[in-house]
Amino acid sequence: MTLKTVIVTGMPRSGTSWLGQIINSNPCVAFRTEPLFSYRFKNRLQPGSTDGDIARFFEELLAADDDDFLMQRHHVASGAYPQFAKQAPTCLAYKTSRHHELLERFLSSALDLHIIGIVRHPCGAINSWIHSEKEFHNKGCSVDRDWRTGACRKDGVGEYWGFDDWLAVTALFLRLAEAYPERFTLIRYSDLVARPEATARDLFDRAGLEWTEQTEGFLSAAHGHHHDDPYAVFKDKSVNERWQTELDPHLIRQILEQTRAMGLTQFLE
Repeated sequence: MTLKTVIVTGMPRSGTSWLGQIINSNPCVAFRTEPLFSYRFKNRLQPGSTDGDIARFFEELLAADDDDFLMQRHHVASGAYPQFAKQAPTCLAYKTSRHHELLERFLSSALDLHIIGIVRHPCGAINSWIHSEKEFHNKGCSVDRDWRTGACRKDGVGEYWGFDDWLAVTALFLRLAEAYPERFTLIRYSDLVARPEATARDLFDRAGLEWTEQTEGFLSAAHGHHHDDPYAVFKDKSVNERWQTELDPHLIRQILEQTRAMGLTQFLE
């Protein structure tokens, strides 16, 4: 039997890990990370996949709790992610920053699912990426060459990096939110930072998830202390504004000008 599925998605460095763990804090959610990037399910689905293909993928993903990557056990062990108490699952959820080309296929299916798309201020997302050792410097990326195209990271299908992709994915999210208002929820990272409980409660309601004390406790702890691991979900709120002092002013001007020109000003707040 296929459970209801919630997919958390966004561009890299846009808060998908934190939002994913908020969803994971529900005791009845079976949570996984980046399944279509994992060895077990690498590129398993395509835009032409049938409802049956997608349903089988969800069923196998639910059963894959023996996979350390999907379960992110290394992050739990390090303290970067919390260890949540769990009950028998009534919902499957996963987070991803890849394969946005599949989102409309999911939404057009007859399956019971809900997608949450999160958008971070473009300067914040780009700044976080270019200051990441693992995701930028260790990949041989150059700010001058790659900040816009993200070409240094596009080594396979489903990869979305750089400012051009931020523009395209954000425009896609807006279109999906309009076309599938009951199945796609669009939120801003800045709203989740400023009003975490109110924003999360609304998300849970739209996704059909029960609100519990475990979620409330996690939200209180998430900004209560700072964990230096770049993938940690325990961060102080200053991470939302660091781009203002860390990002090259020339890049800031270009990003702001083009974001406004594309009619995406609402994501600059």
